[in-house]
Amino acid sequence: MDTVKPAVSPKNMCIFDAHCDTLTELKAGERSLLDAPAHFNVSKQLSYRRYLQVTDIWVDSGRHDVDARVNKNIDEFYRQLKLLNTVGAQAAEPFEVAQITDRCGLDAYFDVDGGRGKKRQAALLLAIEGGECIDADSRGPGADEGQYRFDRLHELFDRGVRLLTMTWNTPNAMCDTHLNAREPAGLTPFGRAAVAELNRLGIMIDLSHISDQGFWDVLELTRRPVVASHSDARAVCAVSRNLTDDMFRALIKNGGVTGINFCTSFLGGSKDIDRIIEHIEHFAGLGGVDHIGLGSDFDGIEELPGGIDGAESMYKIIDRLLRMGYTEGQARGIAADNFRRVFREVLPAGSEPGTAEKGVTK
Repeated sequence: MDTVKPAVSPKNMCIFDAHCDTLTELKAGERSLLDAPAHFNVSKQLSYRRYLQVTDIWVDSGRHDVDARVNKNIDEFYRQLKLLNTVGAQAAEPFEVAQITDRCGLDAYFDVDGGRGKKRQAALLLAIEGGECIDADSRGPGADEGQYRFDRLHELFDRGVRLLTMTWNTPNAMCDTHLNAREPAGLTPFGRAAVAELNRLGIMIDLSHISDQGFWDVLELTRRPVVASHSDARAVCAVSRNLTDDMFRALIKNGGVTGINFCTSFLGGSKDIDRIIEHIEHFAGLGGVDHIGLGSDFDGIEELPGGIDGAESMYKIIDRLLRMGYTEGQARGIAADNFRRVFREVLPAGSEPGTAEKGVTK
């Protein structure tokens, strides 16, 4: 048994996890994000100094009522957020849960040495996994002439969505997936227009799940950094869902970040925390230590790697890296700062900083 005292603990660590499916897995009205029996919940978040969770709404492309279900899940997100803050205000140890929607809110949340640094606070950033949520925009007025109004995308932005995973495992109006590729296998004309509009609005483009050609098409077009929120190294585990070395080098050049996915099918090998480290080491060896983050896929995967029980175990990865000789700056980058940097470059500026409520919906 390892009896060595950890170099770090949750209470002195900041985490930025770029992907989890907990919200989609909750049954509306039956469970609370505060203490759901899940890989991730807000109680686990609050054990850290700061912990920002990108909270995804998964789009089931096999259903005909995609828009209605997305709207229902967004409603549930805000219901949960209101409930969490009501409970937090009345708790013996009060806490807040912030929704990050802009750069100022992001900065205020991570300003742990500022006026709000002593408060217990968690943060969520709303995302959608699956571009089917804006398929209707490809059929709107002017679409036949290649003029897209993006009414649905604008609606989702107004409702707080700040990251869009362009596809899941089914081709949509924008692009193909790593599993199902048409010819040509990259972006459609609508997808190319969508990249420009996502850039303009300040919604982060997420390339996890996209086809290889789609990846390259986006990198050619985007004017802002992008992320692969939950993707590992294909050289370490040879599955199409992971990034090739050339893809990762292109992501470095773009200024983007990939989040290490904890799905054992994409980790391969020993399927434990050591394997997570192997993927980090591989990407770092390509000169990309500042372009690696965490993208757990909590509650979107059935089996967790050995040594990881859920959000409460995130610190173990960073502790391991420090013991291996990574500098504090490098370790902080992988834990949170790399994703924080790239989201700062993409999110709308927002109001003047000063409180975590700026750029925050409660």
